[in-house]
Amino acid sequence: MALENLQPKEVFHYFEEICRIPHGSGNLQKISDFLVSFAKERKLEVIQDEELNVIIKAPGTAGYEDKEPVILQGHMDMVAVSDGTTGIDMKTDSLDVTTDGEYVWAKGTSLGGDDGIAVAYCLALLDSTDIPHPPLEVVITTNEETGMFGAAAIDLSSLKGKTMINLDNEEEGVFITSCAGGARIYSHLPVKRQAFTGVKLLVEVEGLKGGHSGEMIKCGRGNANIIAARTLIEASKAADFRIIDIKGGVADNAIPASATAQVVVAKDDAAKFADSVARTLKAVKGELEVKDPDVTIKVQGKLPDDTALISELEKASACETSAIFGEDGLKALKLITVMPDGVQAMSASVEGLVETSLNLGVLTTSENEIVLEQSVRSSVETSKDYLLGKLIILAESFGATTSISGKYPGWKFNPASALREHMVEVYRKMYGKDPKVEAIHAGLECGILSEKIEGLDCISIGPDMLDIHSPKEKLSVKSTANVWDYLKEVLK
Repeated sequence: MALENLQPKEVFHYFEEICRIPHGSGNLQKISDFLVSFAKERKLEVIQDEELNVIIKAPGTAGYEDKEPVILQGHMDMVAVSDGTTGIDMKTDSLDVTTDGEYVWAKGTSLGGDDGIAVAYCLALLDSTDIPHPPLEVVITTNEETGMFGAAAIDLSSLKGKTMINLDNEEEGVFITSCAGGARIYSHLPVKRQAFTGVKLLVEVEGLKGGHSGEMIKCGRGNANIIAARTLIEASKAADFRIIDIKGGVADNAIPASATAQVVVAKDDAAKFADSVARTLKAVKGELEVKDPDVTIKVQGKLPDDTALISELEKASACETSAIFGEDGLKALKLITVMPDGVQAMSASVEGLVETSLNLGVLTTSENEIVLEQSVRSSVETSKDYLLGKLIILAESFGATTSISGKYPGWKFNPASALREHMVEVYRKMYGKDPKVEAIHAGLECGILSEKIEGLDCISIGPDMLDIHSPKEKLSVKSTANVWDYLKEVLK
């Protein structure tokens, strides 16, 4: 057990147990069954629905039996991404978790602290015999990261609680009290293929920071999908080539840190192609030198101006390959390039808060189509709908068809929250200062669940995490302990 010496011991024990079970979005049967088994072994009431959501109920401890129940809520799925340096299959293998005593991370992959730490907190509480608490109703949802589908489907009619602590926040000392709504939009652009003779090349966009498309979108980080399309658009001015495949990103709500494009370039234009990529790389590095300084674009695994690469291209043999028809490929690149991306509007009422944004999170190619998957967020419902409509108009003008899924409401601020007053008071007594009470641009399930429970009073908290939804993700050990102590005090 890599985390066995960390405190709080019970929390990190369950967090490591969770990390042993593959639980990327859409791959949740095992983690859901694990939660059900945990509850049954402790003779706790448990409900597992068709969406694999799990509700576990525990009675209050001595002296708290007749108190109003408190709902604790998080999600069991994670954004499962790898940096390509590990042989771990995130659909079947355990994470390679490690620690230096200050942070916990997974070697070569995302950690899933978002939101595995919420599940670990809940299991540690449910397993305890000496932590005072009122009756607990623990709600662990599925597929939050891909559209909050579990929260949308879950039946909460069996719950009695009207107070909910969401544990899906990544900054200690910050109480989230409202959030943006969002949706996912898919643009399907049909393409045809034909034979083309030339040199097959692989273009790789790498080294970007990526990150959560809600929390990190204001940082202006590079989007690998858009950089890949830009690179090929520029190359089309200098060389004759066809696209075989273009793809990037792992989730709509993660800024893509890498993308690849397989192309077949006319033999006499291969060196010109590499030269164009080198010029684009220079431009992109200049634009992102502060925001994303490690960005690189490689051709066949080498920098495009590498003399060894140029020599290889001059010696390479041409071959006939099935590739996307020239006009279709160029149309796809233009669509990707002109699609809006990033921050679209800042809030006029909350300083520094992004109001509306979107992220081209996933780009895929099949035999007959190229698909763009974008996440749209806004704290203003009409702005969200307007942006979705704008994307539909743009996509359809290029001949693409569109579909929308995972639409979820924003979570409105409750000016009369008794829970907020209680939690602020407890925080002030413990730490001698007030917490930050904020709205965020990221999406939380609180909005959806508030529509299912009339009068629900909720707040979101959590420990410090860095670079979530990326292989650089880290969870603070000290902050995990602090939030654990605070949560126990709030429940007491």
